[in-house]
Amino acid sequence: MAFISVTAASAAAFLLLPAASSAARAGSPLLLQRRPLAGPLRAAQGSSSGAVVMESKVKAKKKKGSGAGNLPGAIDLEIREAQEYLSSDEQEPVPENFPFEILDEEGMSVAILKRDYKDEKIEVIVSMPNLEGGPEFDDEEEEGEGKNSSKDDEDEDEDESAGDSSVSLKVTVSKESGPKLEFTCTAFREEITIDDMLIVENTATEGEEKFPYEGPEFTELPVNVQKGLFKYLEQRGITLPTTNYMHDYMVTKQTKEYVGWMTKLKDFVRQ
Repeated sequence: MAFISVTAASAAAFLLLPAASSAARAGSPLLLQRRPLAGPLRAAQGSSSGAVVMESKVKAKKKKGSGAGNLPGAIDLEIREAQEYLSSDEQEPVPENFPFEILDEEGMSVAILKRDYKDEKIEVIVSMPNLEGGPEFDDEEEEGEGKNSSKDDEDEDEDESAGDSSVSLKVTVSKESGPKLEFTCTAFREEITIDDMLIVENTATEGEEKFPYEGPEFTELPVNVQKGLFKYLEQRGITLPTTNYMHDYMVTKQTKEYVGWMTKLKDFVRQ
């Protein structure tokens, strides 16, 4: 599958995922809601929800003395370490029968997947894994530090963080006319959750405020309806091979964008 870069003129179409749950519509952050159902796709549950924490294969680690008091030097170190990570990063191969075209514009915080399915158009906006404070990379430890830590402990920490890693998806299914279906999903390594689903009507009238009925919370739908919607998304390409590949793709993109951002910062402070 060929990767196509989006032109700069279409950058405005690349928006961060809007919160889709009722709480998010009221201004609260997107919540991860969990209730087990059969299969890799499952619904969300509001009562035990917690804020989504997204990590990546980039190992977070505090730096010690990296260019302290020397801003250009500290920035150069960040760029060098990120570039070293990229040079050693093995990009996962595109899964067999990957159904989407990837549109990825440099400098944007999302990638967009597109495909046609029968008489429908499928669009998926994929966010980056969310690392608080930006990505951090392995740095050489100060002499004498870290020698008491066992490799088993490090492996266990990495396994735990990998288990929590996820990306957010906004899936839009549209036809030539009529309403659209919009799904907000969270993709983990071993499962995909549906956080919310909306039917979006094309009834907006300029100057007239509307208050459409948005339907029940996804978890309030009958279980058979929820399972049917899981299958509906799978048939349109929202599967674990697809989302796991896009997770790794977005981790690499995040690192590249981090290098670009740091380079702009370096150029500015050195002027």
